[in-house]
Amino acid sequence: MIATQTGLFDVAAALATVVNIRETNSWQRSLFFENKSSGTLAIQIETSADGGTTWSLVGTAFSLTTGSRVTKEVSTSYLNQLRIRASGGGDDRDLSITYARMFGDGDTWTNPTL
Repeated sequence: MIATQTGLFDVAAALATVVNIRETNSWQRSLFFENKSSGTLAIQIETSADGGTTWSLVGTAFSLTTGSRVTKEVSTSYLNQLRIRASGGGDDRDLSITYARMFGDGDTWTNPTL
């Protein structure tokens, strides 16, 4: 089965954390982004292996123009904590993020706190 959760978030003009995701399950993760604002958004995915003390960029930062969508896969090597940081917003509800991962029959679902 696939477990998903979607949220719609405001994005600040300056780079700021939009959402933190805390989950340690070993399944591959997919993040689906859609820009619902009237301008371009700059987005980066970061991971922390020490509970949020230090952060490292996952892949490269990317931009989304108005109305565009992108999917990003997050490797199972990033198992502790993810955060999404973004900038360039100004409208209400600028960014839609859907978090999805495989969910095995024997797994216990832990809400990833989107």
